[in-house]
Amino acid sequence: MSEADMIEHPPDNVVYLARTERGQGRAIPGRIERLRRHVEGRLVGSLRQGLHEAQERLHELAGGGEQGDAYRQDMQMVRLHHHDMEEVLRAGLEYRFAGLIDPAAVDPPPTPAHHSAAARILTDLRSRTAATTEPTTRALDAALPTVRVREPLNPLAAAQVADLLLRVQQRPPLAAPAQEVVLETLGDAVGRMLPDLHREAVAQLTGDGAADPAGPSAATSVADETRFAARAVRSRDRVEAARQRVSEEIERCLEGRRPPALIEQLIRDAWARLLLLIHLSDGADSENWVRHCAVMERLVWSVDTPPDATSRRRLVLEIPLLLHEVADGLREVLHDPFEVSKVLRALEAEYLNCLTRGDPGLAQFSARNDDTAAASHREGDVRRVAALPEGTWMEIGGAQGERLRVRLAGHTADGRLIFANRAGFKVLERSTEALAAAVADGQAKLLDDHELLNDGLSRVIRRLVERRAGHGE
Repeated sequence: MSEADMIEHPPDNVVYLARTERGQGRAIPGRIERLRRHVEGRLVGSLRQGLHEAQERLHELAGGGEQGDAYRQDMQMVRLHHHDMEEVLRAGLEYRFAGLIDPAAVDPPPTPAHHSAAARILTDLRSRTAATTEPTTRALDAALPTVRVREPLNPLAAAQVADLLLRVQQRPPLAAPAQEVVLETLGDAVGRMLPDLHREAVAQLTGDGAADPAGPSAATSVADETRFAARAVRSRDRVEAARQRVSEEIERCLEGRRPPALIEQLIRDAWARLLLLIHLSDGADSENWVRHCAVMERLVWSVDTPPDATSRRRLVLEIPLLLHEVADGLREVLHDPFEVSKVLRALEAEYLNCLTRGDPGLAQFSARNDDTAAASHREGDVRRVAALPEGTWMEIGGAQGERLRVRLAGHTADGRLIFANRAGFKVLERSTEALAAAVADGQAKLLDDHELLNDGLSRVIRRLVERRAGHGE
């Protein structure tokens, strides 16, 4: 068997490492990883169809008056955040499939409130999959002899899928009526496909069926992607097609919006080159493409945030992570570190002006040379770690050496810190002492650190987060 064939059709005893948001982590058997890729491809396809239908429904509801304007604004938010919503779906699936390898690492989905839209979606999905859930669970159990798989651990069970859809629907800031429209439309789109996906999963896990179990909707193999990228580089037509797709994506992102010249230039220059490279190497259906398009969407959103309290709070929490993600992308296309630093400093200045505008106290706070606070920030002692407010983003080393970007979601009764991924699923738990030690030896760091953010912006973000935590702002 050739190396390419080994990649495309690995034997079942080949062990992969389950993906994390920033690298590779848990060991996962080859057949389960192939199933995860297939499920991701099918669910992402249904999500895209559902979001298209949701936008059409919101358009129909947008009549005259203030209510119509609200629906039109919500329709635009769905369009602007569709890449981000795909990222949430992918992160949630990754979390659920990790439970097949380490059941203790995942929590069951919460029970939705009675008579809520989420409860109706769950009931509908259970009805549609009443005859297919149990065979899927049995096939997963047989494929994993070291783990006892029952329905609460099945990533394709109705409760788990409904929870994913709820988290996806919550990602864009929508008014309550639009949230219900989006959730119901996504539930219907996924519900139409889910029974077939169950049957496909059983066929793939048991080896039944002569056709390729991945099906036409799954992502291409690594070998195919490599061959495609090589052909694309050699073919002018393919390169031009990729450039056209990048241009269309950028114009769609900027449509109807006027970001500052700095942001527009960054997107049309460096980010366009990055997207072109990703299109040629991975394709426009890849997670890499979706993730970097989502960063572009969030970058535009961050400088065009509505002046309401909810959007402002989200912006404060998003800036550290967003700047790190922008920096990661820039380093791939701007090989001069001084050029990368120049762009990031300009972005920091833009955000600093945005956050302190109309607040003289914050402006003065950002300009003050607070050496004591900066020193305490660098030390990372137990007291500071224990006082971290919820929503703080950190980069923490995982068990396999991977780097995880996670958000502080809460504290346990005994004071341990709970961290979640972008989809809101718990992925790590650390004691204050262990986390403080990890910060001290460089295995963990705040994403508003001095490596990337200047002192003024870091202090303003921390002050705004502390205000929110202390006064319910």
